[in-house]
Amino acid sequence: MEIIGLVGLVFAATALGALVYEHETDVLHGPYIEGRVQPGTVELIWNPLRPTFDRLNFKARNVVYLALLA
Repeated sequence: MEIIGLVGLVFAATALGALVYEHETDVLHGPYIEGRVQPGTVELIWNPLRPTFDRLNFKARNVVYLALLA
C-alpha cells in the first residue's frame, strides 16, 4: 500500500513539473512576448540590498574624505 502511495506521489510531482515547464515555455505566457523584460539573477539579489549599500556608501564617503585630508 505504501508503494502505491509513493508511486502516486512521484506521478503527481512529475505531472505538475511537466505542466509548469509547459507553461513557462508557452509562447503566450513565457519570456517570448515582445517587450517583456525578465529580471536577471543579479538584479533579483541586488534590488533588495540596494538601500543598504546606498546607506553604507553615504557613510563611507565621509571616511574617504577624512582619509584624503590626512
